[in-house]
Amino acid sequence: MYVVFKNIKTWFNDDEKLKNRFEKTYQFIYEAAHSYAVKLNDVAKSKTGKETGIQFSETLLKQSLIDAYDDLKRLTNYHPTDEPNPIKEMAYIVFWLMKHKPIRLLSEDIIFDARLTNIARTRYLFINENFGVKLLINAAFEGQKQKSECKHMEDFANTQVKYYKKFLLYYLVYRLESAKALEAMLLGCTIHPVWEVNPIIWETPIVSEEDF
Repeated sequence: MYVVFKNIKTWFNDDEKLKNRFEKTYQFIYEAAHSYAVKLNDVAKSKTGKETGIQFSETLLKQSLIDAYDDLKRLTNYHPTDEPNPIKEMAYIVFWLMKHKPIRLLSEDIIFDARLTNIARTRYLFINENFGVKLLINAAFEGQKQKSECKHMEDFANTQVKYYKKFLLYYLVYRLESAKALEAMLLGCTIHPVWEVNPIIWETPIVSEEDF
């Protein structure tokens, strides 16, 4: 068993469709990571008066996407689908982001700052995992747009989603074993009747008269 270094310039192998998808996804995650780092820095400054340096490795992000799309290419080669749905795609991307961890703190002092709550500190301690949760939730829902005008149901759903994010964080930190398990977990949470789910995920479901 040995590690193979893949050059991004030769990895596409003249596959323009894959190249375009890769570049689009890379740009999305890069911009999301930048916004995430700015927000964390703003929180640190407002709570402690100090900025916290956050470094993002473009090389490790590219490697994460290469590994994810290598896995996804194998799936499309052996399963009856041309391309994965957004949840499957992001589950594999986040799985490899957790392996390579492209985001890191330049100083770890913020983790031990008593002016922050324990929950706030975990956002810095598990910085890649928190970012992964944001990517996964974004892939499943259309910005958490409400379908229901029922205030009680909306409040209940907000509580559920907040708890589910903590559960996802725990899973990414301590229990992550495979991308397919992560995909199954995230797919299950899209059944909630309040949030507007990405339509690609449940597009034209086949309805049978027989029970499952």
